[in-house]
Amino acid sequence: MKKRWLVTIALILVFALAACGGSTGEEEPNDVNEKSNKTTEKESDEATDEADEEEIDQDDEAVKEEEEETSIEKKPSEKKEESIDTDESEESSDTSSEDEEQSDDENAEKEGAEDEEDMIDLAFLAFDAQAEEDYDYLESILSEGSTLNKENNTIQFDNVTYPHEYEFLSKKDRDFLTERYVQMNEEDRVLLGFEVTDYYDESSYVIDVVYVKENGDWKLNDMDINK
Repeated sequence: MKKRWLVTIALILVFALAACGGSTGEEEPNDVNEKSNKTTEKESDEATDEADEEEIDQDDEAVKEEEEETSIEKKPSEKKEESIDTDESEESSDTSSEDEEQSDDENAEKEGAEDEEDMIDLAFLAFDAQAEEDYDYLESILSEGSTLNKENNTIQFDNVTYPHEYEFLSKKDRDFLTERYVQMNEEDRVLLGFEVTDYYDESSYVIDVVYVKENGDWKLNDMDINK
């Protein structure tokens, strides 16, 4: 009886071991396949990553090339802009120079006109002094070589090409006196022309007046009547 139990237990153990051994043998191939699959998947992932990295590198290179091309295209444009700025600066400089020259010319003309008016006013003062017999003023404005005769109301002009005596302008003629011309061709000499026209007596004549500069002041150097 005991032997039967022992034999039965032994058989059970044998079958159990056999069963365990069979199941162990079947699982090993599955583990190998899984490992193989994992290895393949890993290699595939690595290849994919490498491909992605290559694509990124290629994209970066393409972006760099585009940036370089853009930079190259911009350089001529910048040079062109610089050239335009330079041209505009030169044009502005030329315009400024022209404006300055025009301004200088206008100032010179204005100063010349003011000088002429000043000389005309100065001559009128001399005529007024003659009409009013203001001997002090006349003596103060006469040039060297010119003398005043208070008794005869005349002025002797000797510092001229043809020395002569000039008779004072009367009050009546002073009312008909007008300026005709001014010649300021020299820095120290001015010729002025005045006209006396009496429409009632139908008479007219011209008086030439010459001023010269002496020690920086304008002096009366000549008055000559041309009838």
